[in-house]
Amino acid sequence: MILIVRLIAKYALWIYVLCGLGMIAYLRAALVARREGMYAIFSLERARFAKKVYRSAGMIFVLFLVVVGVYALSHYVELPPAEAAVSETPIPSAQESTPVPTSTSPLTLPKTQATMEPTPTRRPRTTVIVLPTVAAQETVTSQATPADCPHSNVQVLQPGQNQVINEGIQVKGMANKQNFDRYEFKFQSRDFEDEWHWVQTFTAPVQNGDLGIWSTAHLPAGNYRFMLIVIDKTGNSQECVVPVIIQH
Repeated sequence: MILIVRLIAKYALWIYVLCGLGMIAYLRAALVARREGMYAIFSLERARFAKKVYRSAGMIFVLFLVVVGVYALSHYVELPPAEAAVSETPIPSAQESTPVPTSTSPLTLPKTQATMEPTPTRRPRTTVIVLPTVAAQETVTSQATPADCPHSNVQVLQPGQNQVINEGIQVKGMANKQNFDRYEFKFQSRDFEDEWHWVQTFTAPVQNGDLGIWSTAHLPAGNYRFMLIVIDKTGNSQECVVPVIIQH
């Protein structure tokens, strides 16, 4: 029902035009029938022309009701907003406290399963086919240069400096601090003046492990900065910033 209302509102102008043309045509037919009825000699002919006049008047009234109904649907009926396209990759919710990997998404598969447990007869290309998105990218990221961050307890080992990221990446490193409260992911564009955008918050410290997933499928291609920020209970923070490149 909502789809029909949306279609009517979208093509309301064409409906108005068609109804207007129809009313003009029926009005002309009614005038012609009335004129011919005035000059008719027999009563049966006059009755037939009168029926044409009434029928044309009825159709004009029906078309007028259609115009009124379309106008009311277009201007007074409130429709719920359209759903987002299913192709968009959702940004992980801020309520997820820890980056718990799941077996249903290829983005959450740890790097060690793709790079540290290959079979002797399996070629690297076969590994890429089994794990098409993040696994292939994580194999390349092992050769990337880690960011040179000033704080030893706040480090990003993956992604590396100026690393190319496609749909997303498993962030690895260290996020710990005295009186630890939480750590967060943020990003910023390097191509134009931009502010830092919050991605996700985690409440458990990590010591040399998986920090979480940064999904980049919804971001346009370009140069970015990725930030890992660790905050203690007093509000003090330490950051590690990595320049990256997003390509699709």
